[in-house]
Amino acid sequence: MPTSLDTINNSISIIDGSSSSSLHARSFRNSAPYADPHAQDPLQLVSSDDLCQNRTFEDGDYYCSRVDQVIYTNVARDGEYRQVAYMNDETGECRFAAVNHTFSGELTPFNEPVALIFRGPIHLKQLGIYTPDGTTYSRIGYYNAAQQTTKGISFLGNRGGEGSGVVSKTFGASLSFINPHATGGAASPQVLANEVITGEFVVMTDQDCDASCGYVRPGSVAKKGFPGTSRIFLLEFSMPHTGGADMPAIWLENARVPLTQQYGACSCWTSGCGEWDVFEILHAGYERAETTFHLDPPVGDANWFQRPVDQNAPIKVVAVWFDPVDGGTASVKVLGRSDGVEFGGQLSAGEVGEVKKRSDGVVSETNYAVRRGQA
Repeated sequence: MPTSLDTINNSISIIDGSSSSSLHARSFRNSAPYADPHAQDPLQLVSSDDLCQNRTFEDGDYYCSRVDQVIYTNVARDGEYRQVAYMNDETGECRFAAVNHTFSGELTPFNEPVALIFRGPIHLKQLGIYTPDGTTYSRIGYYNAAQQTTKGISFLGNRGGEGSGVVSKTFGASLSFINPHATGGAASPQVLANEVITGEFVVMTDQDCDASCGYVRPGSVAKKGFPGTSRIFLLEFSMPHTGGADMPAIWLENARVPLTQQYGACSCWTSGCGEWDVFEILHAGYERAETTFHLDPPVGDANWFQRPVDQNAPIKVVAVWFDPVDGGTASVKVLGRSDGVEFGGQLSAGEVGEVKKRSDGVVSETNYAVRRGQA
């Protein structure tokens, strides 16, 4: 998980509703999703070997070749994760449900609602989120920085206690609305500023949570995640150097995580409820972004995308899940430098085909099931 904390708060009182749970004994600090697949020699793995002949090992991670697209095929698995059932800010008690949540099939558990999370430095220019609508895809969420408009989304952050949300010594700050610069909380929804954001922010829908969200930390600002099995995320952004941590990232995470405790042990994350790092700089100042699935065990590709450091030359990237009836496919593809075209309200069948098709550039393809040792 891209992290803003160096350690996990071990003062949390964790209570599992089932002492026989196969997940109960795992160390939160050393659990499988925390492992770094990029530290493994890619030639010992299955895919993309031809792109990794001249690999380098830097700061504990492997880097292979620059690519324009990373494709994961056969994204299917059976598994389970622990669900938070109770949080008490006063006592610090975190209780998990007696029965684990189980999942099975293509694109699971990524077919559950997700939150889209950004860590700066990043200048987000446009964001469009689409789901199937017959033969086309309709836009369910949109942000345009230049126009200062949003539709169907909320900008949130772990700023509880600053105008909205809550904060406690044990669990830290809950989700809250954030100010336009993502430097603090806000009492009501705000539009993200048209500027380089150096902090972290969370994008979810503008719909208030109901029972479908699962357990929500009391007092937290709680919005639904983006639903669906097949989803398209169109992004236009740059990641300029600003000093400091200088490790920008974009990732998708099971919405249950930020609705409980994004950084800490009281969430389903440590037991593998799903995170996909779409475009992550692993080391400060680097200009090579990699992708990672944080599950049990994690899966990553050592091939990398070029970080768009020129604020005046943003790029467009698409992250997509599709073909759930054919093993399940997940893809991150760089579409090229921004052309100034606005993300429309609907993607035609032809446009969807263009998004899904294999890039004409360099492509790394990973068989997700084989990489995980499941095929």
